[in-house]
Amino acid sequence: MNESHLGDALHAYLDNELSAERALEARAHLASCTGCQREFDRIRALRGALQQALTPTEPSAAFVRKLQHSVRQADPGRWRKRLVRAAWAAGPLAAAALLLAVFTSQPGGEASAELASEVVAAHLRSLQADHLTDVASSDRHTVKPWFQGKLPYSPPVLDFQAQGLALQGGRMEYLGGQPVAAVVYKSGQHLINAFVWPAAQQQDSAPRPGTGSGLHTLHWVSDGMAWWLVSDVAEAELQRLASLLRAPPQ
Repeated sequence: MNESHLGDALHAYLDNELSAERALEARAHLASCTGCQREFDRIRALRGALQQALTPTEPSAAFVRKLQHSVRQADPGRWRKRLVRAAWAAGPLAAAALLLAVFTSQPGGEASAELASEVVAAHLRSLQADHLTDVASSDRHTVKPWFQGKLPYSPPVLDFQAQGLALQGGRMEYLGGQPVAAVVYKSGQHLINAFVWPAAQQQDSAPRPGTGSGLHTLHWVSDGMAWWLVSDVAEAELQRLASLLRAPPQ
């Protein structure tokens, strides 16, 4: 335990996860460290607010706006970690609703250069680490149910085998500070990662192309979902997949 500040041990202390000896050390430290006591009081107050304000459905708009303001005004990485831990203390269903509302509605974040780099890195990592899919199947009725319970939303999973874009499976990824779905397609010998997550408060947009590390990317928002496609396939082929995802054949 850090002698100057408790840091993450504050959460463990609140969750009763420390041993008896370490819990006594934490209690003694709080009695003598005003900085840690203030932090402890803030964390406890945040948890209390979550437990009172959240229901198993979704948080109120006013509550979400208040939390969004706190996240934007503070260091993003620090507040994301704190908010995730505090939200789960309120219960899994309430936490899923809160985190989805807060983290998927921050303006301007979806098309950032930083996120584009993360998307490209995730694609390359999936190829190099031989971890393309967590569920390998060409049957969308197998892939789509696999995501249930792993994400607070149901990602669209479609198969375009008849159009030469065969479904390979899906996996979990972590982009922009949140868990997202990756649906994998194959065009000839080229693999395409399609990352998708909710973006209910963003306006629909046309696919915007980009490049990075010798790869092509496409990003757009439609029907309340943000999409990123990444592959070494020709840009025209990515555009074709984007068209199919935006308007699936009947």
